[in-house]
Amino acid sequence: MLKTNLISTFLYLIIKYIFFFFLLAFIGDRFKNIVLDNAGTSSEVSKLTLNYILFVSIYTIPLILVLILPLYFIFKINKGIYFLLSVILFFTMEYFTYTYLYSPSDKTLGIYNIIISVVLLWVFFYKSIRLKFS
Repeated sequence: MLKTNLISTFLYLIIKYIFFFFLLAFIGDRFKNIVLDNAGTSSEVSKLTLNYILFVSIYTIPLILVLILPLYFIFKINKGIYFLLSVILFFTMEYFTYTYLYSPSDKTLGIYNIIISVVLLWVFFYKSIRLKFS
């Protein structure tokens, strides 16, 4: 769907992490514990939700800055097998980066991140990926 350029790579990473952290908010009752249990009124729910979104966004920025250029250069690879090996290496690097820097206590969250990454990579760039194998 998207052309493989720096802007589309950035958008892919932004959307991926928004989706991932949205999913994480409801896994293990994070949103309930952080927002709903600490709010007494609907305005407090709105305020705490905004704080939660800001908190997650601040932690997303370093991940995107670290990952955007490697992913962009991976998309520049034309040979299918080299592209596939590079993507596997990239997702392995992303798994270890997320798991050991952001969530060392729960390694399954890195697996969720990889699953979301692969699915959204295919959704956003399936035409570009198919061209590399034809």
